[in-house]
Amino acid sequence: MRMRIPVRIAALTAAAALLAGCAIGGSTAPAPAAAPSSGGESRPGSPISSGFDESIVKACSADSPTLKAIKDRGVLQWGIGVSPPFGFKAGDGSWVGVEADNARELAAILGVDVQIQDYDYGVMTTALQTGKADILGAQLFITPEREKAIGFSDYYYLSGQLFYVLKDSSFKTIDDLNQPGVRFVYGTGNAQKAIAEKYIPKATITDAPLRGQLLLYEFLATGQADASMVEAAPMPVLQAKYTNPQLAAIGLKGRVETPTAGDADIIDPFKVAFGLPKGDQGFKGCVDAWVAQAKSSGRMDERIQYWLDQNQAS
Repeated sequence: MRMRIPVRIAALTAAAALLAGCAIGGSTAPAPAAAPSSGGESRPGSPISSGFDESIVKACSADSPTLKAIKDRGVLQWGIGVSPPFGFKAGDGSWVGVEADNARELAAILGVDVQIQDYDYGVMTTALQTGKADILGAQLFITPEREKAIGFSDYYYLSGQLFYVLKDSSFKTIDDLNQPGVRFVYGTGNAQKAIAEKYIPKATITDAPLRGQLLLYEFLATGQADASMVEAAPMPVLQAKYTNPQLAAIGLKGRVETPTAGDADIIDPFKVAFGLPKGDQGFKGCVDAWVAQAKSSGRMDERIQYWLDQNQAS
């Protein structure tokens, strides 16, 4: 089942700020109840701070080394990445977006504080493997390569990609990019390598560290590459931010000429889920119970929609 959510985030230009660690704290111990009730903020998808479904509380009381470590520590260590509207910095330097809301809500379920630390996608799985992060909430795609290294929760969102080129370039379609001599660059650690190998195998495919950027724009602007790739949601903010030279997006139907990408434009949607320590079934059961309720109640859809719609409300 695919969530059909309009992709509108044109005002989130602050999302490409340089990476820096940030903690947000404050949570309320969970109180079992028959149904969740919104606490704290009053807006669609607001993180719940109390009144969690009893099935979630029970699942999160399971035997689990990760749950024990979190509760003994009193802090949930949440790994995030720059990926608006899922994770980005507000003007005061605090982390906001879908994943920041998710982090606050899971911490409240566990009755602990939360510390959000950002990681480049190239080292994110290592942060989880080494215990620096208890969970990765970073609009993380489930890929076979990642599944070899870490575990995943049930998915909560489907996300697709677009190619990006300079607007004044001759590239109009994916076929144009699938030519010898075309240089494609993607962010190290991202799932775009597999997509590029599938759609443009004749091109030269290389990677480079993102260093907190959404898009390797400088490679395009300086002529070091002809194309790159980013998730479809930030298309408006990228085109508003990078204007000298101007960007263009290419999807399945060719260049995207509409303000946002439609379903028919988006390339190979990936399942987005939370990264978990491999083999800890107790923690996975806790997170899966939370995800299931957040999806079935519509709260996760509302949360994602809220952050996608911020520019429309401003």
